[in-house]
Amino acid sequence: MARAAGKAERAALSAQTRVAILHGPERFLQELYTDQLREALIKVHGAGDAVQVVRFDGGALGAASGGTGGVADILDECRSYGLMASYKLVVVDNADDLVKSTDDEEGAEAPKAVKGGRGARVKTAREILESYTEEPSDSATLVLRADTWRPGRLDKAVAALGARGAVMKCEPPSEADAARWARARCSARHGGTLTEAGAAQLVQLVGPELGRIDSELGKLALANPGEPIGPELVKEFVGMSREEKFFAIQASLLSGDAREALTHLRELVDVSRQDPVPLGWAFTDLARKVHGLSRGMAQGESPQSLMRTLKIWGRPDEVDRLVRASKRLSPDRAAGLLQAAINTDVALKSSLGDPVRNLETLALRFTSALG
Repeated sequence: MARAAGKAERAALSAQTRVAILHGPERFLQELYTDQLREALIKVHGAGDAVQVVRFDGGALGAASGGTGGVADILDECRSYGLMASYKLVVVDNADDLVKSTDDEEGAEAPKAVKGGRGARVKTAREILESYTEEPSDSATLVLRADTWRPGRLDKAVAALGARGAVMKCEPPSEADAARWARARCSARHGGTLTEAGAAQLVQLVGPELGRIDSELGKLALANPGEPIGPELVKEFVGMSREEKFFAIQASLLSGDAREALTHLRELVDVSRQDPVPLGWAFTDLARKVHGLSRGMAQGESPQSLMRTLKIWGRPDEVDRLVRASKRLSPDRAAGLLQAAINTDVALKSSLGDPVRNLETLALRFTSALG
């Protein structure tokens, strides 16, 4: 990716888009492009229930139906009219798992009919999608999202749609591109002004991971409203995330070990001199993710799809630990944990009770629930 959300890429997605392929390891960018499409559609078709977002997990559909049945369900959704909505945005995550067949790889020969068979050969999932792309529905936009993707005839069919089709790479940007993106994102989404030096400092601290950058921008914009965000403010509020392991408290809470969690909490407060109020935000953030995962998995949704919906980013080992802990917790108990975190956050911001004791009590509740 030459630039994160550059001008050429933005122009490729609009309310005219009928089929889009978003592929690459940068999941936050996939979400960003999908949100951009939704916003463009709302401007044309109206807000509220006018645009219905329908989500599918390509991995689950592919495993359950061998691919072709799952594609049929997706395309039926694209072609059918909603009861309330006038337009649909149909999003398929893990689309690479849905179309695994190798007969559509770049340079491969077209599949041949089966000799001795009755009637025409059954089409593969890729071929069904290719046929749909030739005449896509005018009342839906189909978005195929995947971390990995084999280019082939389907991509060419999408490209042949012109303004109605888009194939977008979602790859991690360079540090320079990430810094430029951070400045634009801060102004457009968070109402703040990030200086050039502040952007460079932010990327130096958290790396060119767009999801992490966006999360930090949200906090920085609230730290000193109306004032430019320079490198000193970034060091003060973001430095704790990387240099002092501010969010590592979440790993201690997920361990289920009360002694480890309380010791880590005391180190952050007594040694690193962390303010209990932003520390409480780390507790609430973890409770939000646990609750969302627990409830979603109980309803049969895949962890991969939920991570996108809940905007959960991080190292694979961290995410795996979070998923395993959430799976052990019932939705009701996860909801109770989230409510306790919210109540503690309110107490911290209202100076109700001893702030450290409030966090210690909450830490014990976390380790008891997640242990």
